[in-house]
Amino acid sequence: FLTHHKNKPDYIEKVTQIDVWYATQLAYFLEKMEATKDVDGKSLLHNSQIVYGCGNGDGNRHTHENLPVILAGSGGGTLNAGRYVQHSPAPVTNLFLNLLDRVDAKKPLERFGDSSGRLANI
Repeated sequence: FLTHHKNKPDYIEKVTQIDVWYATQLAYFLEKMEATKDVDGKSLLHNSQIVYGCGNGDGNRHTHENLPVILAGSGGGTLNAGRYVQHSPAPVTNLFLNLLDRVDAKKPLERFGDSSGRLANI
């Protein structure tokens, strides 16, 4: 309901408050993962790949472009963390292919959902 805000400022403010609450919860979760050691002595966050985001760039218009996606963790050292990356328009499932490549799947997937290839610079 609120994400279909029709550009009403009070609706947008309420959605913003909800988004801030979720982002705060994510930060708490990531801090806990960083503070928890895995069996190899590194943090759970270091050994994880966590995708947080939304399938809509704008919930009011139901756009699937410019998606707000956070990729947290270092994938066991396979991801270069701590940076902002902007990609050319591509399905988010391309990112998922990259992440699947890092979990040592016995048979790598060529496609996933509507993927069109893998992303560079991940």
